Amino acid sequence: MSFNWIGLWTLVKREQVRTIKVINQVIWPPVISSLLYILIFGFSLGKNFDVGDVTYLSFLVPGLIMMNVIMASYDESASSLFLGKFINYIQELLISPMSYFELVLGFLFGSIIRSLFIANIILVVFLIFVPISIQHIFWYLYFIIIVSLFFASVGLITALWAEEFDNLAIFNTFFITPLLFFGGVFHSVDLLPGMFRELSFFNPLFYMIDGFRYSIVGSSSIDVMTSAVIVLVLSMVAFVFSIYLFKRGYKLKF
Repeated sequence: MSFNWIGLWTLVKREQVRTIKVINQVIWPPVISSLLYILIFGFSLGKNFDVGDVTYLSFLVPGLIMMNVIMASYDESASSLFLGKFINYIQELLISPMSYFELVLGFLFGSIIRSLFIANIILVVFLIFVPISIQHIFWYLYFIIIVSLFFASVGLITALWAEEFDNLAIFNTFFITPLLFFGGVFHSVDLLPGMFRELSFFNPLFYMIDGFRYSIVGSSSIDVMTSAVIVLVLSMVAFVFSIYLFKRGYKLKF
């Protein structure tokens, strides 16, 4: 059975058109909020101290970029699929000549492209205020793409389970946000007391943030390969599980 490249491209294109139509809701808010974080935390609280070998401003930049990559990739896939269920547009996709694998890829690619776009816009804005540069382009792209893959897959799983719009916010509010704030976006785990530092290693978002930080500042709390492997394994598990749920027709077929 041949791969339906036209169908996949059409679905990905649809996701990008949807993003452009609501650009004031999904693109500019993370850019503005990240800039405010830099202005408040970086230039006021953090201008007088360093974190390791880098300034706090430089330390903060990759954490903020990854935070928005995580939120954008989750929101894109979760809201798109749930809206498709809500207005029954998903039924048209299910009867189209596309496999479940191709359908999942279409949603995931849409999320990854949006995350890359947001990440690069935020980075360009930050370059105006902070003297930083990408130290390792491979790891920069790797962590954005693989982390986006994970949270986009989680967004699909959540959207399949959700029965109303409020359900989409449950995972974001009770899991993503707390794990982000304890994952090293605003602080280095090396500065934490022993017990809290050890607990940070059980936080999967720590590896995503720490690995991505290495790509920009050139240093990290743990070996970047360790973070890369952990993030890849998590992403593959979530990806395979989302395909499994689609294939089962979990809350898709009525």
